Amino acid sequence: MAICIKFKLYRMDDNKAVYAYGDCSENLEGLFELDLEKLISGEIPSDTDMREVVKVIKPCISDIDYQHKANRAFSKIYKHYKEARTYLLEGGYYA
Repeated sequence: MAICIKFKLYRMDDNKAVYAYGDCSENLEGLFELDLEKLISGEIPSDTDMREVVKVIKPCISDIDYQHKANRAFSKIYKHYKEARTYLLEGGYYA
């Protein structure tokens, strides 16, 4: 089964980024928050539960019970942030 997730930077609150996300067949109705500066600096320990790192504000329709899709989007955003030190404006995860 293929996975297709889209995400887009919704707003910035200080160093925190809020992303809209959803399946490629849905609107971007889900929202999650990240603070990658705290994660990379070690202020948030690397063994912190993913639900604390990727704080889902509103799950997308197909991610109601879990946050797998938000976590997949996080992985792409995190890789970009480590290299560029900027939040990714938009993107997708396809597998």
